[in-house]
Amino acid sequence: MPEYIRPLFCKGRGPFRWAALSGDKDDIYALDKKVLELFGDDTSIRRWIELAQKKIPFQGLPARIMWLGYGERDKFGLEINRMVRENLIKAPIVVGRDHLDTGSVASPYRETEAMLDGSDAIA
Repeated sequence: MPEYIRPLFCKGRGPFRWAALSGDKDDIYALDKKVLELFGDDTSIRRWIELAQKKIPFQGLPARIMWLGYGERDKFGLEINRMVRENLIKAPIVVGRDHLDTGSVASPYRETEAMLDGSDAIA
């Protein structure tokens, strides 16, 4: 797991998830479109959205998770708020973060081991 997560942490990325309280998958698809407008130049984000839309069925409330970087999460969050305010999606969106985030995990023997900035020594 550290081999996958550590490079994301080194870039300041962390998990960011959202769920459509409307229960309508079209709300998630509208947010997918917004993600691609905002961050579509990032091939890993584009690839993930395309893969998720094709291969991962929704269970319960439609939801999506993505690893976004520092500055991207707040930018996307503001766009979610705008889309709700302007009725571009049917209901509010629940946004959640994870304990597994660049600013909250500090353990030299787990995901933050061998961080490029050397900060694992102070975990």
